[in-house]
Amino acid sequence: MVMTLLAVEAISRSFAGHTVLRDISFTVQAGESVGIIGRSGAGKSTLLRCLNALERPDTGRILFEGQDLAHLPEKQLVLLRRKIGVVFQHFNLLSSRTVAANIALPLEIAGMPKAQRQERVAELLHLVGLEEHARKYPALLSGGQKQRVGIARALAANPALLLCDEATSALDPETTTSILDLLNQINKTLGLTLVFITHEMDVVRQLGHRVLVLEQGTIVADGPPADILKPDNALSSVKGAGYVASYS
Repeated sequence: MVMTLLAVEAISRSFAGHTVLRDISFTVQAGESVGIIGRSGAGKSTLLRCLNALERPDTGRILFEGQDLAHLPEKQLVLLRRKIGVVFQHFNLLSSRTVAANIALPLEIAGMPKAQRQERVAELLHLVGLEEHARKYPALLSGGQKQRVGIARALAANPALLLCDEATSALDPETTTSILDLLNQINKTLGLTLVFITHEMDVVRQLGHRVLVLEQGTIVADGPPADILKPDNALSSVKGAGYVASYS
């Protein structure tokens, strides 16, 4: 039986009187990979930030493993966030720490003993193919290698959910393909649930089991990429023939 890992129920969020998210509802099943696309200003980043409670919605609920992220006390939220990893667009690595030390950081914060940290970091370096770069500093890495470090760090605490914020947009096409291959491998072999935002249609096609389309803070389409991204789909007929193509 497939378990619902994440359930977003009628959330809305406004800033200074401007509604950014409006009555958003969807579910994500354990092991699923769900993409979120939309034009600039559609609310993608705000939605992703709500999914690990960096932003709290004004109304609605966000149930992660049955607990409401939108209303949990901060102390409980800190513990629950350890089950949600985040991969950032611009890597967000600490330049003063080596590759291994960057990956170990969340484990240090969680208080894991040093021997266990070292063992876990070695596992992750192998997973992302960076064993030979453990002692290097970020300045010596390529963009793709930096993102692999970011992915390993996000996986350090064995999360149930991985959020990816435009994880490939700063990379060249060849490197993007290698990162997507890695994320696909993680999704399939570890059974890790992915939710990612992107403006690249190839990313949606290669990585997504489902895609949500945001427009002016609401979900206007939800389905398999092969259906949603067809030029003649229902979304295009409502929004105009070039609507989906305009994201690419």
